Amino acid sequence: MGSISKHRRARRTSAWIGLLALAPFAGCGSSAPSDPPGAWWAGRGPTVRSLLDQLGELEGTPLARRARELAESLPNCETVGAHAPDGDVAKLAGGAHCLDENDPLERIRRTAQSDFVFALPRAPDTALRGALRSENGALSVELRWPDPPAGGALGLLVPGGEPAGPDRLASDGRVLKLRVRPRAGLDLAALVPEGSQADHLFRLKSALLGSAVLDGTWEGAVYLPERAGGMPGVAVALGFSLRSAAVAAIEHFVADLQKTWQMRRTDYHVAAGDGACLPDLNVLPGLAPCYVATGDALVIGWNPASLERALAGIRAPRSEPQASEGPKGGGGPEAAARLDLDLALIQRADDLLARAFPGSSPPLRWPWSRVVASGGESGGALALRVTFVPRAGSAS
Repeated sequence: MGSISKHRRARRTSAWIGLLALAPFAGCGSSAPSDPPGAWWAGRGPTVRSLLDQLGELEGTPLARRARELAESLPNCETVGAHAPDGDVAKLAGGAHCLDENDPLERIRRTAQSDFVFALPRAPDTALRGALRSENGALSVELRWPDPPAGGALGLLVPGGEPAGPDRLASDGRVLKLRVRPRAGLDLAALVPEGSQADHLFRLKSALLGSAVLDGTWEGAVYLPERAGGMPGVAVALGFSLRSAAVAAIEHFVADLQKTWQMRRTDYHVAAGDGACLPDLNVLPGLAPCYVATGDALVIGWNPASLERALAGIRAPRSEPQASEGPKGGGGPEAAARLDLDLALIQRADDLLARAFPGSSPPLRWPWSRVVASGGESGGALALRVTFVPRAGSAS
């Protein structure tokens, strides 16, 4: 049981760390012509040590072990840095050395007025460029990327310059929220190869996924499990341009699934609107998908419980048919992409899992309480700002 619990914790830890690792690549920009070639970083010694100390708090993870190793080998000086002209990122870890005021890396850091700067090559003439600032225990990272992926699954995470608009899903108990207006549009059907197993199984090439129905925004949310050993709630909101067309499209989608797989359809009604469920589509744990058409989005839940949580407090549309009002001001809707990751709730979710499996490892204790990010296209590149909010009482 001990071995199983260790593997289980490793998997869930890797999953959450993976989310943090992927977040910066949702939008990032170009290196200046005077930048050194390859990969490099430079930072104030105290800031670098503080960052490594925080990563070292991720007890029991490879990231924490590596952070401690780097802290032990870090030279004791005011500014430090490393440079790998060939772009080999692995060399940055062991090559840290003191920087004097005339070092090119230190000049870049001072010019950027940042505690820590770095560049990672993505192509011969482009780089993912970042700058970090520390204030009252919070870490803010600004990233720029001149040439992010335009298509495929990653294309759905890369924002453009148009606002994503206000949130569509409830925030109570929400572990993760990601809302994006992709630069390349919301072409979900293009992700599924023609004639593939997914195409045959879910009929993902249906009219539901066309740009004539959807408005190009999407939002995903994950909610805290309601009991020990329970599944988290999962929901996705797809914004639409015209409600009547969206309802017709998804009903055609549901009918197609019924015809192909002899599934039972049941009506579904909540305060936010009407929809349907497919309770027999249980190919994954707890999967009994439902949809509801609200006033401005098709909201699809993993199961009825997920949908109820995602739509809590949302009322039905006033009239029908109804065109989407589009992005509204206030609450940060002007950003083309927004991420909110509640690490305190993730710790509670891990605690619920540990209680359901006695003998498992204790929940991972994060050095931050929350990760928030926003971004979009700026100056021909993609820019993202990520803030790691400290736990209460940990500010310095």
